[in-house]
Amino acid sequence: MPKAERRVAVVGGGITGLAAAHDLLAAGVPFTLYESQATWGGVIRTERAGGFLLEGGPDAMLAQKPEALALCRELGLGDSLVPTSTPRTVYVLRRGALHPLPEGVLGIPSRIGPFLRTRLFSWRGKLRMGLDLVAPRGDGGDESIASFLRRRLGREAVEVLGQPLLAGIHSGDPERLSLKATFPRLADLEARHGSLLRGFRAAAREARPAAEAGSAFYSLRDGLGALVGALVAQLPPESLRSATAVTAVARTGEGYSLRMAGGGHDTASAVILAVPPPTAAVLLAGLDGELSRLLAAIPFVSTATVLLGYRREDVSHPLDGHGVMIPWTEGLRTSACTFFSSKFPGRAPEGHVLLRGFLGSARDPRALEADDAELSRIVVEEMAPLLGLRGQPVLARVYRWPGGTPQMEVGHLARVARVEERLAGLPGLSLAGAGLRSTGLPDCIADGRAAAASARGPAGS
Repeated sequence: MPKAERRVAVVGGGITGLAAAHDLLAAGVPFTLYESQATWGGVIRTERAGGFLLEGGPDAMLAQKPEALALCRELGLGDSLVPTSTPRTVYVLRRGALHPLPEGVLGIPSRIGPFLRTRLFSWRGKLRMGLDLVAPRGDGGDESIASFLRRRLGREAVEVLGQPLLAGIHSGDPERLSLKATFPRLADLEARHGSLLRGFRAAAREARPAAEAGSAFYSLRDGLGALVGALVAQLPPESLRSATAVTAVARTGEGYSLRMAGGGHDTASAVILAVPPPTAAVLLAGLDGELSRLLAAIPFVSTATVLLGYRREDVSHPLDGHGVMIPWTEGLRTSACTFFSSKFPGRAPEGHVLLRGFLGSARDPRALEADDAELSRIVVEEMAPLLGLRGQPVLARVYRWPGGTPQMEVGHLARVARVEERLAGLPGLSLAGAGLRSTGLPDCIADGRAAAASARGPAGS
């Protein structure tokens, strides 16, 4: 099909699909962007209420992976980027008390002094973690986060770091999540340095001179919704189809046909499915049954984000950090609580603070059966003794994410390889987005842009 006739259908108006559409526009390739919801942005949900700036989904962009920050600057949002505030202390609840996490990366200590002084780990646990310096390398195969940390740092590290921090980021079970799919950097450090402790000390020395404002995370002054707004604003309105659900994708000649809810249809020379794997599985069921089964086998869990606004005098904790992580062993349903107004400026009005609590995970799959009032009550009652909360919040808002968090479990990379094999037989079809090759915003942006490059190249011609 000559370039003048090439047209791409992008299904999914989250950050992945928007990034793909942005690059197609820049390349001069006609496209149509479909989104089943009336709003754009997917899990990015920024709102204002009562003087508070609320983030119902992700709240930050990882600086180590530059794709998100680069896109912000490309869209003219560079001056709106804000780093996390200091101090950047993260607390861990351990035996009913809050302990600052020692300085390090992903909770793994990079300095010996703070590690030796912390009361977060027992002396037995500290000695076992020190054996990482002499422990043999693994065989290079895929293994769970828990298996890896237990082998290198011991059982206590799994309970205190692996489950609440590494697995907690994915709302998953550390015994099931694949290390190589979720935190490949850890496997790489073991392979290169033979030790996580040596590897992180070396990485800290290398990164220190190049650190950008000393922050690992950034947001935008007006929240991540500003990135969505900037992307949508530069896309041609005639190419946007919100509140339009695609229900099936099929081959037609040298291209593809798309069926819509309500009976509509469209055709395109290439298709980018920027939707979660379970959704893609439904769309592709009639096109490639094996590909559909592979995608449907990727598990997802449901979560909720609970935002609570308080008057400052009703919170006795100094909120001198970014938040608290809560291991499963503590017996609470709240898995973490971010001190959101301490983490980023401008998130709460003068004289107030804003907290973000998290519920639901692989351990609590039925959390969303409770109504909003009950979810708020759980976070308030569980955080009250830890943070000194008095009375009721002046604002409570719940954001529900049913089936919203992918579980990239052991064997995930092998499944993705089989997915890629099936896609090789379907030229012009691309899959992108969270749960396949990526999870966080930078990875999703990179995935969307890579899909756009593929769609406008020979495979989409």
